Amino acid sequence: MTRHLGNLPGSETVTSFVGRRAMVGEIRALLGSARLVTLLGPGGMGKTRLAIRVGETAHRAFADGVWLVELAELRDPALTDHAIIDALGVPDRSAESSEEVLIEHLQDKSLLLVIDNCEHLLDACGNVIAAVLRAAPGVRIIATSREALHVPGEHVVPVPPLSFTSSDEGGGDGNPLRYEAVELFVQRAAAAVRGFTLDAENHEAIARLCARLEGMPLAIELAAVRLQSMGVNEMLDRLEDRFQALSTVVRGAPARHQTLRAAVEWSYALCSPAEQTAWARLSVFPGGFDLDAALAVIGHDSLTAQESTDAVTGLVSKSVVLRQVRSAGARYHMLETIRQFGQELLRGSDAELDVGRRHMHHFADLAARACHDWSGPRQREWSSMLRREQVNFREALRFGFDNDADPSVAVRTTVDLRHLWVMGAGREGREWIDKAVAALHADTPLRAEALWVAGWVRQVQGEPTGSSAILTECIDAARRHGDQVTLARAELFLGVNKLIGDELDEAEMLLSGSRAMYRSLGAEDSESLIGLAAHGWLRLIEGDSREAEEIAEECRRLSRDIGECWAATWALWVLGLIGWTRSDDILATAALREAIEIKRELGDWLGIPCCVEVLVWVLAESGQHRRAARLMGANRELWVPIGQPMFGFVTYLQAHENYTATLREALGDAQFEAEHTAGSHLSPDATVDYALGTPRQTRTAASSPLTRREGQVARLVAEGLTNREIAEHLVISPRTAEAHVENILTKLGYTSRAQIAAYVRADHSPDSRPAQSR
Repeated sequence: MTRHLGNLPGSETVTSFVGRRAMVGEIRALLGSARLVTLLGPGGMGKTRLAIRVGETAHRAFADGVWLVELAELRDPALTDHAIIDALGVPDRSAESSEEVLIEHLQDKSLLLVIDNCEHLLDACGNVIAAVLRAAPGVRIIATSREALHVPGEHVVPVPPLSFTSSDEGGGDGNPLRYEAVELFVQRAAAAVRGFTLDAENHEAIARLCARLEGMPLAIELAAVRLQSMGVNEMLDRLEDRFQALSTVVRGAPARHQTLRAAVEWSYALCSPAEQTAWARLSVFPGGFDLDAALAVIGHDSLTAQESTDAVTGLVSKSVVLRQVRSAGARYHMLETIRQFGQELLRGSDAELDVGRRHMHHFADLAARACHDWSGPRQREWSSMLRREQVNFREALRFGFDNDADPSVAVRTTVDLRHLWVMGAGREGREWIDKAVAALHADTPLRAEALWVAGWVRQVQGEPTGSSAILTECIDAARRHGDQVTLARAELFLGVNKLIGDELDEAEMLLSGSRAMYRSLGAEDSESLIGLAAHGWLRLIEGDSREAEEIAEECRRLSRDIGECWAATWALWVLGLIGWTRSDDILATAALREAIEIKRELGDWLGIPCCVEVLVWVLAESGQHRRAARLMGANRELWVPIGQPMFGFVTYLQAHENYTATLREALGDAQFEAEHTAGSHLSPDATVDYALGTPRQTRTAASSPLTRREGQVARLVAEGLTNREIAEHLVISPRTAEAHVENILTKLGYTSRAQIAAYVRADHSPDSRPAQSR
């Protein structure tokens, strides 16, 4: 199977796609002439699944992929373009405005953006979409929203309910599965209740139930789950009573909004009081969460820890909270419509501020633990956690700065999240750290800490002048407070700024002074070791490669002693530079590739292009001109969000220009441009694979646990076909198709068709075609 650029399908596509095949075709056709298509409808109508399905079927039309941007968890309109940039995988460190970074990335691309849940960010979405459409002619956009965006050229497509028979007809004549709503209910019911089938006894009641729910996908899915505890007729009686009771809950709202609310409130009414309390409190999470976080926000004087755990379990069983098992453990999340209902319950209640404060303190404590334990053997684990919980940290900081009279918790958390900011979220980190500095008017040690982090963030964004001014202020403050740790860190990063500016004597004084302070403190950490690696870099620039190598190896040894790996990658970068200056391709290539591999694991998208840049020079020197030219083009895309390559260090900027000229001369203009352009279309992960020379391999048929027939069925599942359609396609019985799907799930250890689809798209199917080379 061919691997396609983009991030579809995401983990959000957790169930098979049902119905609306004609609509998928209509939207694809519309994209041929319209650059912005907005799918319009109330929450729970299936807009997201429809948009993703269109993207999945349209990928061949977009050379640079189909990309899903999820905005449901975003509250701050100012971060809308950040969210799009993050979804596209563009590293987040540039000092440029986010809109400039986004436009620069998209202006020559041919891709489809699926921007989901725009309704609460209408102005921000409208502005950024309009800017993209003006500047990037090859970009098409599908937006989902409850309101039109009113952007010039917008084509609005209302998303109707799934087809259903009239309530008076009951099952109607013919096959009830010809109605999309019935097909959806039957599929979801079969997943919820083993052995459930549509038969002569229940088909009329099911058809009436789907009609009462007016074909609303979310309402139907909630109803299907209830079969675990009651029959269809009992469900109909309860739902009809509930409709009557809730017919005036939302006055003036469209009938379908009332229907959805009725379904959700009905589901809420079937929860125990503890589960209802948990539902409201869990709505504080803007994204996913683990059980510890859930218990932290649910816990209150009214619920014990065991009652809180039981409440979460109960909500999972009722499909109010969804649970996914990942490598880092179980993660939970709520569908956005469910979460919004919970927020309505929480908003204005006595518990609202308390729940927000509990959420803030939980993630403040988590950030503090990660920061304290960062420079040790759990560094990879903590790095993964920081990225995974970024939306929760964002919510905790928002609450802390906006709702707490004392901003010190939010400031402390912002400082503790510094490794997240400098490795992959510089733009957002800069906003938070500037807010932290501004929030503390008094001259305190905490403000001094915030200053050095603010200086560091600016440094990695390629803004040494602004960074130096802030670090100088920090040094003065740290001296006043007698804070030796903050002083050592500020002098360290100011020394790096001086090195970048070719002020080598001042760099030597600052880096040596910082190192001496660290020795007197008697403890190494990532920052101190980065300073040591920088000292090795300084020695190399001064022409002493022997001492530079000794310092770099010392940095690696000290890193190993404490189980640290991030600072060690910067020592490896220095060793790569040493190998380059000595024309030692073996040393340079081994050091740089090792650094790149570790940096990818850590999510260090500042360090990766630094290493790739030097690797390009090494490849050019060794005569691998085509590979060097392609990697140079790929790396240019990684540098764009950062600013000047190699931190703006003039000597290395000149080296870059020299190797560009060398490669042009060796390849000729036409071939150089072809390779450079091909590289520029690689994704960040593909760039790393190319740099490492070890693209991810796919399984062969012999290594797959599936038979060839099961592989064929798996591919059809991935294409969204039902068991009945699979049977028709392969000319087998529906029961045989169902058995194949059950066997696939069992062999792979999966529980959903979406997991099968993800397996197939990862090129594991035994009948898959080899991935095309890029």
